[in-house]
Amino acid sequence: MHQNSLPLLERTRRRAIACAISHALHGLAVGLIAAAPLAMVTSHANAEEADSLRNFSIPAGPLAATLNRFGREAGIMLSFSTQATRDMQSPGVRGVHTSASGLAALLKGTGLAATRQANGGYVIAVSGPSAAQVDSAAALPMVHVVAQTQGATTENSGSYTGRATTIGKMEQSIRDTPQSVSVITRQFMDDKNLVTLDEVMAQATGATRSQRNFGSHTFTIRGFAMDTYLVDGVAGTVFDPTGWMPTDMAIYDRVEVLRGAAGLIVGAGDPSGAVNLVRKRPRKEAHVDVNLSAGSWDNYRTEVDAGAPLNAAGSLRGRVVVAYQDKHAFQDVTRSREPLLYGVIEADLGRDTTLTMGARRQENTVDGYTVFGLSRYSDGGALDVRRSTSMAQDWNQHDATFNDVFAELEHRFGAGWKARLAANYNDGGFEQKVGITRGAVNRATLRGATLYDLYFKNLDVTSYGVDASVTGGFDALGGRHQVAVGANWSKQEQNNKTADIRTNIPVNIFNVNHAAVAEPVRPAWTVDADTRDQRYGVYASARLELAEPLHLLLGARVSWQDYLQVNRLTGAKLADYRQDHEFTPYAGLVYDLNAQWSLYTSYADTFQVQSTFLSADGTPLKPAVGANYEAGVKGELYDGRLNLSLAVFKIRKDDLAVLDEANLGMCPGSLSTSDCYRNGSTLRSKGVELEASGELAPGWQVSAGYTYVTSRDDAGASISSETPHHLLRASTSYRLPGRFKALTVGGAVSAQSGYAFPASDNTAVTMGEGGRAVWDMNAAYRINDKWTAQLNLNNLFDRRYYSMLGSLTRGNYYGEPRSVGLMLRASL
Repeated sequence: MHQNSLPLLERTRRRAIACAISHALHGLAVGLIAAAPLAMVTSHANAEEADSLRNFSIPAGPLAATLNRFGREAGIMLSFSTQATRDMQSPGVRGVHTSASGLAALLKGTGLAATRQANGGYVIAVSGPSAAQVDSAAALPMVHVVAQTQGATTENSGSYTGRATTIGKMEQSIRDTPQSVSVITRQFMDDKNLVTLDEVMAQATGATRSQRNFGSHTFTIRGFAMDTYLVDGVAGTVFDPTGWMPTDMAIYDRVEVLRGAAGLIVGAGDPSGAVNLVRKRPRKEAHVDVNLSAGSWDNYRTEVDAGAPLNAAGSLRGRVVVAYQDKHAFQDVTRSREPLLYGVIEADLGRDTTLTMGARRQENTVDGYTVFGLSRYSDGGALDVRRSTSMAQDWNQHDATFNDVFAELEHRFGAGWKARLAANYNDGGFEQKVGITRGAVNRATLRGATLYDLYFKNLDVTSYGVDASVTGGFDALGGRHQVAVGANWSKQEQNNKTADIRTNIPVNIFNVNHAAVAEPVRPAWTVDADTRDQRYGVYASARLELAEPLHLLLGARVSWQDYLQVNRLTGAKLADYRQDHEFTPYAGLVYDLNAQWSLYTSYADTFQVQSTFLSADGTPLKPAVGANYEAGVKGELYDGRLNLSLAVFKIRKDDLAVLDEANLGMCPGSLSTSDCYRNGSTLRSKGVELEASGELAPGWQVSAGYTYVTSRDDAGASISSETPHHLLRASTSYRLPGRFKALTVGGAVSAQSGYAFPASDNTAVTMGEGGRAVWDMNAAYRINDKWTAQLNLNNLFDRRYYSMLGSLTRGNYYGEPRSVGLMLRASL
């Protein structure tokens, strides 16, 4: 009776989860999904997908490696005994095949055969065993699962590396991408307890953080500011990784970071790279995942992530993520509350068509919000104050909201061809009320800082993004080739209002009075400006097999941009320009040394619009243009479980706007200044990157990257003052063997060389920060098959340092002191 009750309990559990998710999704996405598309959902078995035709181009090589690659490309699970494949070679497979016929080609001449299982996967064993023998072989502990249906998805992989990237339009492995690219996986984020994009980027190879205005910041890679952010490969998303709205990572499977020029993806931008956030999608099985955490400074967080098939056939699937965080900061008087709700539905409209629709709502309320950090001594030295010192008034307030709606339609034509149409709509903004303290402090008198201004700001942003593409492969001239063509469009509309009350009240920065001024009433807006930024373009790329070991990658994009800014108070145009048909080419070569190692080189153009600056003849300046050169070697070892790379790069950016001193005050038509400008300045950056990610040995994961970079302008000054010459980011975790297998331990270090630069507000004074190494550790204990406890200890040795430097008067931030976090995770 007990045995018969188990299926009933499981069915009841799945039905309950599906019902709960269905109601939650309905509440979140009401009006997003019409009844007609859902009525088209058909009841077809997932097994049919495994039998669809796909194009393969897998060269001969070690059998285990070729099986692993086949499993990834086909999206199926393969199981086999490592003894059965040891020292065996495969002839490879090329052309259009089903999973079964492709496996037969791979196994030709090996004496092994693939037997289909009920779950759609295959067991590889000696040709001709009985069903009982197959079942027995599949149960052997030495059977190795080499591929799963998740493709590029990292969730539940347990890995610190990705099998593939999707930041370009063609899904391809890290090794096959002729640029430096990192995949920050779900497992890595969970192990390190990284809950915001800010925290994730702080672990990314080569990324450093620098200060911007009013509490925001940006990341810098290879000496240039990172300004290209995508979600599921679609640009035009209002998401602010700068601190105004911390991007919650609970809804994302992975973060892909491309270093170097990304003009082929988005057009205009700096040659720093691009960041692609990939959302979690519904799973095919029912699940409920819970994460409860508590940490230093009253940091409490709850996450619930639940999903299930919503019909008996499994052709309609849903997922909901709910999170809430309430925390104080290590700085005085600062507290934030951040609720998040995310829902997504995936529907198979037919055997070859999938529709995905979802929505997100996120809020961020911060009391005691600080916008400019600390000042410095007037001689450039750091202030002798506690790390918890905050210059905020206790009524400082920051309220931000973000709403996001997205949809994606994918159709698979067969023979490896597919079309994808993706769209995002989002709106967000914030209201800000802050007292601003600034001013360099005289070391002798301890005076100089003032409560300078009471500042009010409202920002509302609406954004649209659409991307349509077709990808596929074909055989020609004895090789296998892949192509992608598409177009994208994005528009961002923004309204910015500001007002202020000048105060200039002296402040004792060593004993801050957080109630020095009563909470003010906002005066009339003094700035009220509308901005519209519209970009669109067409692109094409190809991966051509010139010979079996040599691949040529070509790409090009033609971009257009319209930008308009209007003062709503006066009706005057503050900026108005258009950039037409800007062409950005891309080229790369990948040479396979063997089944594990490849050499590569690549070139890409960049451009940045400068139409707000006028030349002496009254015409807008032409764009700043750049070139990105890169070469290196990549390795994919242990059947793709470990990725290694070494890259050298050189970047040049020409024709930047410089002041035309012969025509000062002669360009009254300029929308930015009355002075004239000319194209002239050049920026240069060069360096070396090394990276390793994945499994070094069974149970031992690593993610490590070292960067050496030097960047200079025409005068020899660094173009990014906060970018150190040497930067190391390394993390590792190890699952203990044997009787201690329930325990996983890990550690991390972030180390960098010192740097110094002339203060922007007094170039005769030098500011700087010495070299440092900050160590973290973590440990997790698996209590049973459902519950895991985890401990994270950050800044283990309580290193005192500044994480960001701004100027003498403002913008300097202490790094977080030692902190402890305790988590309890459950998979129900």
